Amino acid sequence: MKQSNHLIAPLCVLLAGLTLSATPAALAQQEAGQVHTPSNYLYLTNLGLKPGQSNAFAKLEADEVAARRAANAPSHYVAMWPITGNDHVLYIHGFDSFANLQKDHDATVAMSKLSDTLNADNAQEAALVTERHTSIYSYAKDLSFGAPIDLSKMRFMRILLFHIRSGHRQDFEHAVKLSIKAYQTALPEAHWAMFDKMYGAGSDNTYILVTPMESLSAVDVMRENGKKFREAVGEDQLDVLRKSLSAAVENSESDLFSFGPKISYVPDSWLTSAPDFWGKK
Repeated sequence: MKQSNHLIAPLCVLLAGLTLSATPAALAQQEAGQVHTPSNYLYLTNLGLKPGQSNAFAKLEADEVAARRAANAPSHYVAMWPITGNDHVLYIHGFDSFANLQKDHDATVAMSKLSDTLNADNAQEAALVTERHTSIYSYAKDLSFGAPIDLSKMRFMRILLFHIRSGHRQDFEHAVKLSIKAYQTALPEAHWAMFDKMYGAGSDNTYILVTPMESLSAVDVMRENGKKFREAVGEDQLDVLRKSLSAAVENSESDLFSFGPKISYVPDSWLTSAPDFWGKK
């Protein structure tokens, strides 16, 4: 999570009254060279940028990452630049319990020197940012497909956003499960992680399907696999899947992102494992 002091109040409201348990943050554990299943939760921060301000914003964010690393701050996160969509930056922080979310938040706030740096950066960024949206998604294991991955090796991400028609959540989940059965037979090598929006605008009817990729050539493979899938499943079964999804989904959007190494605060092992991309420690 890209934390700053002005997030204290809303975060405390969110955490109030929850029964907490001590489970470590998933991204902090995702050392380079190891494969992992998705985190139980994703904290997403979406910052809209004014036109032509990406370079100035990136410099401030790189300074902030350096300050976090010098302070050995918790709460690692990956930042992504859009290849498609509006001019914005998307931050993803994975965590496995709300106890750890609060623990890392409190620890960051307690680092007075770092907090001063974050406040100063936020003040400068205010002139560059048009809007800020935060949300939390929960991992939908039964709607996801594929083997664990080494996230440190990924460089791009495809995110499909689904807005579900009112009263059709079960229909959507049923349609996805039908799709999973078809993929198990037709394309067992495929993979994606589905997340259900818990907090934030549209938290009652929003899902995202996330597919990390090592290169954009994976998009070409996806398109080829789509043809294989249609041939393997057949038109009758495809028609059933199309009708099921159409009845459940109000609208959807698919976007591509590229990882931003200079504005991401990742574990040290990522830096040493791929210094040409993530940078040297």
